[in-house]
Amino acid sequence: MDRLKSVVGTPFEYYESIEVHLSNLHNRVLEMRKVGGLSNRTLEHIHNFFKTKGIYHSNAIEGNALTIGETHLVVEMGMTITGKTLRDQAEAKNLSQALDFMKDIAVNRDRPITISDIKQIHKLILADIDEAHAGRYRERKVQISGSDFEPPASYLVPQQMDDLGKYIVNVTEPEAQNQNYPIVCAAGAHAWLAQIHPFVDGNGRTARLLMNLILMRLRYTICIITREDRLRYYDSLEESQAGDLTPLILLMYENVEESLKEWEKAAEAERMRQQLIQSVSYSLEGPELNRVTNEYTVWVSSMELFKNYFKQIVDDLNEQITLGSVKVHFKEYDTLDFDKYRSLRNEVPAKRTWFFRIIFVRGDKSIRYLFFFGYPNHRLRPRTPVALILAKGINFDWEYIPLEEITQSNIPDMYQVGYDMKEEEFVALTVGGVEEGKVESIATKFFQQAAQRDFGS
Repeated sequence: MDRLKSVVGTPFEYYESIEVHLSNLHNRVLEMRKVGGLSNRTLEHIHNFFKTKGIYHSNAIEGNALTIGETHLVVEMGMTITGKTLRDQAEAKNLSQALDFMKDIAVNRDRPITISDIKQIHKLILADIDEAHAGRYRERKVQISGSDFEPPASYLVPQQMDDLGKYIVNVTEPEAQNQNYPIVCAAGAHAWLAQIHPFVDGNGRTARLLMNLILMRLRYTICIITREDRLRYYDSLEESQAGDLTPLILLMYENVEESLKEWEKAAEAERMRQQLIQSVSYSLEGPELNRVTNEYTVWVSSMELFKNYFKQIVDDLNEQITLGSVKVHFKEYDTLDFDKYRSLRNEVPAKRTWFFRIIFVRGDKSIRYLFFFGYPNHRLRPRTPVALILAKGINFDWEYIPLEEITQSNIPDMYQVGYDMKEEEFVALTVGGVEEGKVESIATKFFQQAAQRDFGS
């Protein structure tokens, strides 16, 4: 018989049967820690990777009209979007500031998470939108839209928030011996803050940031509840108001598991480094071996970031149908291993270096692009030891021509991409020469040019 289990320190329970899923996920997390794949640096990379996506979905749940592309332009480029309200754009900027504040708290495990931190998160969320209530508890009765649940009277809020604060400290202190899984702990805090509804506005965004703050503090990857899960999310919160946390835990589990896949990829680079150090098959020795091994580790991490960002854009384009009737497919291959990396940096041929493919399809027409590793062009060579070469498909599925060798005008301007480890930035060989840029700008330019020049989209 499925039994209810208490979330210690909270007014919530959940059905014990879901622990088989939580246990499997937790074992994967422990494995990441064991191989050294979980560190503050890794968590920061994951935070940055998911930042725009997290901002978009959290705001969209609350009715914000910005698309994910517009969110990126507002947050990362500082642009103002014509035709969209200033409030929508302020919400994106504010949530970005709040996310950065949350990240700094999350990785500093020597300090407790306090109620003041939650108030500061809320203050950042409502900055320049509702200064009168930003970071301050409500002083009047409120009603949750679409819910029959009635939050507590305003005079009860300070004490209930203090109780929540004690719970957060208990489950996140360095020596905490939690009786529940981290997802359960984070779900309890999220549901409890939503139940108290301590602020006039911004409770949902604050609760989702608190949820992720606890997950990161407990050395878990983050949970992005998507716009598509909005109704399910609201239903799960409604269930939690009656004390059953099971639906919210399951929803969080699914989304944490999704981001864990990216975490595992980030950890793979460190695992490969450890294997390389122990190997005796290299011709390099001593300090030179360590230097090239460290170089390879940094390079692999940068290339994984590059690939994952392109994959995220493909997912978002298909989700938002941004390219109209054009469907985009993404196919990834193995990361370049150390031996092949060493060969290419020494200008020795290496086989099977495909990294990923992107296929644009509209009706019967399909256009294929391949990203594979090879020698950098002489103009790019001083900046990067190995280049990611862009090629376009011809006749058969396995036949591709590097863009640099194509004279047609209907191709993107970018030929090769590398990572400058000294300057810590991506570099691209383009029609106009060598350009520096963030992965976001490189990816945006590629997709815009590929779609426009192949399909006129």
